[in-house]
Amino acid sequence: MANIASFLRFVLSEFGPLIVFWILTATLGVKAAIAGSLVAIILDAGWRRWRNVPFTRLYLLTSGLTLVFGAIDLMSTQPFMLQYESVITNIATAGAFVIGAFGDKSLIQEAAEQRKGETFPGGAEIRRFFQLFTLFWAAYFFVKAGFYLWTAMTMSLTAAMTLRSLVGGASLGLMILFSTTQGRRMFFLCRRLGLLPPPETASSPATEAPIGRLSAQGEAQ
Repeated sequence: MANIASFLRFVLSEFGPLIVFWILTATLGVKAAIAGSLVAIILDAGWRRWRNVPFTRLYLLTSGLTLVFGAIDLMSTQPFMLQYESVITNIATAGAFVIGAFGDKSLIQEAAEQRKGETFPGGAEIRRFFQLFTLFWAAYFFVKAGFYLWTAMTMSLTAAMTLRSLVGGASLGLMILFSTTQGRRMFFLCRRLGLLPPPETASSPATEAPIGRLSAQGEAQ
């Protein structure tokens, strides 16, 4: 139950505006969803400042894209960008994940440390793993952008948006669940495939422990 609660808190803290958007889209329509997500971002940003909760790059990415494209649609008499907005936002998101894979800490490592409330060891093996995991997320958004482009070119706006809502929401939920429960398996798979630098002998035990915690006990240890 503690792991489930931690997972739900992570989803709400990093993807809250998207969740608000999906709920309002299904109940009140697209424009109400855009307006509601904008209000959610403003209120959440105020709460974070008040409670001194850090703004992770993942949160800033999702909120920033919602603000930019949502504002454009709200100012338009007709939401002219809706047909291709999802394509553009997914390409932009994928590009942000590619950029976020590099630096002292990758975007996914920063989000994982925020979720667990601890800092992972700074070895090359850990950094490379989180870089690969971040690039894995980038590949997901590139694939989804390609799928959305296909729907935009072959379907009506209503049919395309319906299919995008189903596929996009379900696939994103599965990606988040996979990332928060299967980190340990992914780490050792990357190690077996030779995708990671050789572990430092002195830090190997300390390296494996936080990766096990990252998986939220995904292998039911």
